[in-house]
Parts: sequence; structure tokens; C-alpha cells
Amino acid sequence: MQRWKVKNLFIAIFLIAFFVVLGTNHMRDVGRGYELSRKTIEDPEFRRDFFSDSMRGNREGLSEECKTFLTNVENDVIYHPIPESIVDKSLKISYEDGWMVERKYKGTSGHEGTDIMASVNKRGVYPVISMTDGVITNLGWLEKGGYRVGITSNSGIYYYYAHLDSYANLKNGQKVKAGELLGMMGDSGYGPEGTKGQFAVHLHVGIYSFEGGREISVNPYYVLLSLENSRLEYEFSE
Repeated sequence: MQRWKVKNLFIAIFLIAFFVVLGTNHMRDVGRGYELSRKTIEDPEFRRDFFSDSMRGNREGLSEECKTFLTNVENDVIYHPIPESIVDKSLKISYEDGWMVERKYKGTSGHEGTDIMASVNKRGVYPVISMTDGVITNLGWLEKGGYRVGITSNSGIYYYYAHLDSYANLKNGQKVKAGELLGMMGDSGYGPEGTKGQFAVHLHVGIYSFEGGREISVNPYYVLLSLENSRLEYEFSE
């Protein structure tokens, strides 16, 4: 009889512990879901992990603001900004997640973009194309960005391409299509107009929201990864 009571007591303790853990996990998941549903696109975690597989796979837990922004970018982007060369396969590119890595130029700042590096460090070799349809809303020199193109998509999201060596035949207010040539990759910037050679040849890509007059950047890294299988083929070489 005593052994039976001990056994039943052990089972009861086990069941209580099991349901406490189950309830705790459930409450944590509920809390996590509630937290996600209240985030805005200004949230540092949302900006850092933007477009990641995890975010896209759990989109239903996002707030309406975050979900709408994510969906708009998904609908906007069509092509990777750097085509593949069909005549010189040595012209490779590389990039990594450098979100908010420290940058130093006239002070210290966080890196709000992704740098696509050229395997051949020579300006004017790699073409840069538009990832999206849209309108050119910024064109010209920026001290940090050098020769840059800013394109506002039909959804109102701003796509930024910086450090170009030269432009295609572009003008402000011009409509562009995804895949259209914007210019050639370079190393312009970090000085007065025309400054080149302050860093390696690369393309800086940025993605911004200007909704409500607020400039908010998000990490382009996972967007670029998602476009790896959507690279056009161009004839270019050194």
C-alpha cells in the first residue's frame, strides 16, 4: 500500500511539473508573439534581421506595419544589382552581413547597408542595375556615398546605390525598370566631388523607408541573398 502511494505521489509530481513547464513555455510564446505584434519598422531587431528566412517564415506574428513593409520589398525586388559576366567568369562578387559595423569618416557611425565587393579591384568594370521598378529621386554626388543613385519604388521604398564610377544615361525623375543599367561600380566618395580611391571598389546597397518623414534603414543583406538566383547575364570584362 505504501509503495502504491509513493508511486502515485511521484506520478502526480511529474504531471504537475510537466504542465507547469508546458504552461510556462506557452506563456513565453504568447509573450513573444505579443512583443512581435507591437514592433514597428524602427525596431532594431526588425531592421537587423529584415528579410531573413526566420522573419519571412513567421510573418504572421509581425505587426501590420512590419508585415506591410516586408511584403512591399518582396514585391519590389526582382534582380540582383550585379549581373554575371558571360565572357569573364573570374569577375566574381562577395558580400557579408556588415549591418551596423563601425565606420569612421569624420566621426564614427554604424554601417546602414551591405557592401558588394568586386573580386577584380578595378573601377568601371562591373555594371550596376536596378533591383526594382521605380523613379530616380536622387542622382549625383554625396560626400560619403560618392556618385549615387536613389530609386523610389512604386511602393514608396527607397533603394540606394552608392560609390559608382560613372552613370548610365540617367536623370532625376526618370522612370526605370528592374534590370535597367544604372552605371558602373566604382570607389567614389569620402571627399569632395570626384574623389576616388579612398577604399576598394564596391557597391553599397541601402534600403530605406521614408514613411511619415522618418528615414529608417533596414539590413539589405538577406534581400541580396534571396536574389542570388536572379542575376542577369551581361557581356562585360576588364
